[in-house]
This record gives sequence, C-alpha cells and structure tokens, in this order.
Amino acid sequence: MEVDLINREICYSEFYEEYLVKNKICMLSKSFTDSWSCRKHWVDNEVPNWENLLENYGEAEVPVANCGEAYFDSHSKSNWTLTDFITYIKEYRKKNYSTEMPCLYLKDWHLFKNFHSSEGMYETPIYFSVDWLNEYWIQGNKDDYRFVYIGPQGSWTPLHADVYGSFSWSANVVGKKRWIFFPPGEELKLKSLLGISCLPRDLGEIDLSSMKITYFDLIQNAGEIVFVPSGWFHQVWNLEDTISINHNWFNGANVNYIYQGLGKASKEIQDEVSGYGTTLDTEQLEIFLDSHYGMNFQQFHQLLQTVIDRRDSGFLKIHSSKPCHSCSGDQLCKDQHHCDVDRQVALQILKLLSNK
Repeated sequence: MEVDLINREICYSEFYEEYLVKNKICMLSKSFTDSWSCRKHWVDNEVPNWENLLENYGEAEVPVANCGEAYFDSHSKSNWTLTDFITYIKEYRKKNYSTEMPCLYLKDWHLFKNFHSSEGMYETPIYFSVDWLNEYWIQGNKDDYRFVYIGPQGSWTPLHADVYGSFSWSANVVGKKRWIFFPPGEELKLKSLLGISCLPRDLGEIDLSSMKITYFDLIQNAGEIVFVPSGWFHQVWNLEDTISINHNWFNGANVNYIYQGLGKASKEIQDEVSGYGTTLDTEQLEIFLDSHYGMNFQQFHQLLQTVIDRRDSGFLKIHSSKPCHSCSGDQLCKDQHHCDVDRQVALQILKLLSNK
C-alpha cells in the first residue's frame, strides 16, 4: 500500500486533523530537512562524516545493540564510546559487512540531552512540535525522548510498537532505511496466519505478500522523515550506513493511547504478581510501573498538570520559526486554538485518572 508523501508545507491544523487525529502514517520529503545543520556537518559526499562526529562527540558514552543477540523482544545492549563504535563501523564497512564480525547498531543515544549546544543541529518539524512527552521531561533536564541512531548497512530493529503507545518521527540525516508497518490490529493476524503464539521478532524470512494482511512497505531516503502513528507495529532495516534523528512524543491527538497503555500495563503487573499469591498497594504498583513500564500514574498526572499549567501561562509556540502561509483563513492554525485544545484534553484525562 502507498504512503502519503508530503512535499510542500501545509497548514498545521490540516496535518493535525488528517494524520495525528486519524492516526495515519505519512512521510515528509527532504525539503523539510534541507536547512538542517546536521545534514551538512554529519554528511560528506552522501555518506556519514565520521570525522565530524569524532571531533565533536568522540568521548561520549553511547548505547550499542548487537543485532545478532536477542534480549526479550529487542537486542542486547552495552555501552561504548562513540570513538570505539565508529572505529568498529569503519572496519565493518572495510570488510564489506562480513558475517565474521557482529552487526552492531548505536540506538537511543540521548545526544541532545547531553550536548545542549547540538540542539541547533536540527529543527523539529512544525507538525510534531506540540510534544507533551518531551515538554514535560526536558523541564529541569530530567530526561528526554529525543534520540540519535547510527547503524551500518544490514543493522535492524525487531518488530515492535513504540513506547507508551506514543507517536514517533524519524528523520534520515544520511543513508536509507526500509520500514514495514502494520495498522493497529493487523499484526495480530500474523500470529493466526503463522500459527504462533507470539509476534515474530524478524519479518525478513516471511512472505507477507502471500498473506491476507494489510501492511505498508516503505523505503526512506536521506533527508526524508517518517511519521509513525500510535500502536502501529513496525520493523526497520538500514539499507546503507545510516544516521537518523528520532523523537517519541504524544499530545492531545493520541493521549488516550497513552492512558489506555498505562492502564493495560498496570493490569498486567497486578495479574502477574497475583499469580504468586501477592497483591500490590498503590505505592508498590507505582514503583513497578516506573521500573518496568517507564512511567507511572503519578508521573502521568504530573505531565498532564504541567501541560495545563504551561497552557494557562500561554506557552505554546507552533509557529516559532515562521508563520503559516498555507492556513485557509479559518484561524484554527493559531496557537491559541491549539493551546485551548491541549488544555481541554489534558483536563479530560486528569478527570479520568481521578476517577480510577
């Protein structure tokens, strides 16, 4: 199936209603990243500029996954210096990506949290700029969900859906990726059609074209940005040496997915411990959620309250860099409209939380 390609600037509200609210996949053309500084400094003749990265971040500690070692539904990870990883990737390329060497993938590197001066290397596209998740976690430099990925040709990410049921966006600074996506619910057909009880980690040996299942098979080139909707399972392969910038995020368009996901995680934890004849009080459940899911009800409550407080103070700048020239004139693209929507939706979810 075909994925919508957006190759011109459209109104924020049009994108919000057509893709965020409808939870619909799309891709932005490279025209949206042509001005990014990283696409000049991290690229040399259409391949990664390793020397620039070494000069600026060589001593940074980075998480490196081994694509040949399974760890639950992902890959095993260890910490390296960026210098050591780039030394590896140069050697791996020199040996023509030989199977005698492990296939390693630098994933989930918090570059922009740890190197604030590098935040100007790119600009979050306007359509993804209302981001409650990072708005909350970046306050006080607590954490963030902004990542850099660096992978050699052949590296890959197993079939998965994104953390918390969030949206994500992924921009190729350099290189090429292949993505396979399943709209929510279609991934369950895999288990039935393949006669298995768990989803496969790797779709590489499965002929999806012969199955009665809806999926999208997408090639993402350098400079292009993929929008990943909530709950869409996907697998990704690097077809060339690739550097990408990825954000996980959510806002009023998909916060119900996050609320439902937190409730589901809570139930799963309680069901599991009850199997051992144990029950958890509220404080213990919060600890388990924070440890195993990455977010608990208290943190979610604080996040929503932060959004409300900041909207009450007028903080929402969709058009921070340039005005919307494509708005139809209905005024829906104004910051104040989306500020009001944010506040209203966050209050609705807070009310649901208080009734639990």
